[in-house]
Amino acid sequence: MITQYLFIAFLSFIIVHGTQWPVPYERVTSRPTNNPYCQAGLIAFCPTGKTEDAMIYAQDDNDVIEIFALKKPVWSFKFGDLLAKFKIMHDALGFRSQKTGQNWTMEWYELDQLFNCTFPHVLQNNSFIWCDQGALCVYEGIVDSLWNGSSDLSMLKKVGQMTGKNYNAWASWAVSDNNTGVYYETWTVYSDIGPNATMYFDSYDCASFVIRGLNQLYRYGAEILPNIHLNYTRINLYAYEPQLLGTYNQIVQNETLHQDFIDFYRNFDSKKPTTGAWIKSLIDIYETFFLTRRFYLYFNNVYWYMKLKEITPIKITFYEIPISSVLMN
Repeated sequence: MITQYLFIAFLSFIIVHGTQWPVPYERVTSRPTNNPYCQAGLIAFCPTGKTEDAMIYAQDDNDVIEIFALKKPVWSFKFGDLLAKFKIMHDALGFRSQKTGQNWTMEWYELDQLFNCTFPHVLQNNSFIWCDQGALCVYEGIVDSLWNGSSDLSMLKKVGQMTGKNYNAWASWAVSDNNTGVYYETWTVYSDIGPNATMYFDSYDCASFVIRGLNQLYRYGAEILPNIHLNYTRINLYAYEPQLLGTYNQIVQNETLHQDFIDFYRNFDSKKPTTGAWIKSLIDIYETFFLTRRFYLYFNNVYWYMKLKEITPIKITFYEIPISSVLMN
């Protein structure tokens, strides 16, 4: 009932006031339990670190805590620097106590890995299971070889410092941020390529955690070094103005729409029984982006339909975000 009420209120707002672009990311009051159906696959989430509200705090308010920006290729544990060639990078924050020499790493990423967070699993009865939670992983140490890999895009760079007292206040913010911002959003959606484009949806991923974290570190008193240059990976879709479809229960009331909706998501379901099924799906996925140019986006527990642009429907970017804009957002 609460979900239905919130959706009706949201839909009423859109009807009266028009859609707000970008659509604001909705937070929750507490993190829901992850569905046991959801499994990470290649490697378990946070295998050597702490989750469930765990945090590493400074032991001395007068300590100086150094702050580092970290970057490495996605899935480097399996593919090395391969994905760096496509500028698909993973971001994190690192910290070091000047007093004790202790250092630690903080990452926000998918509980069940990227593909599972991006598309749902479609069951035989056409119902969906979304495995789209992301969470904070905190662990002792900064593995230099991991972040200073052979890729030119890898990074382990000091970007600032703050007192232990201010860091601890920020760390409490990070725990709260993790408990209320729980859903991973892969896609950034724009109207066009270029500086005057309208952003329809913003991603919520590892990079956005670092950007959000640096902004809050600055607000909590961190001294951020000047002339810092930071680039972040974005997987962008370019579309005409999105149309709100509603919840899954509303979509099933339109038989034609529901069938196209199911066909779309079945192509992307990562659980394929055979190699042949995967090959067929890859062909269908190509048609989705470059021929039919349609996309169903799940955001804030409702679905949107988007007609993708003709020339560039999808693009991976690795643009610099000036540190000044990160701090002042």
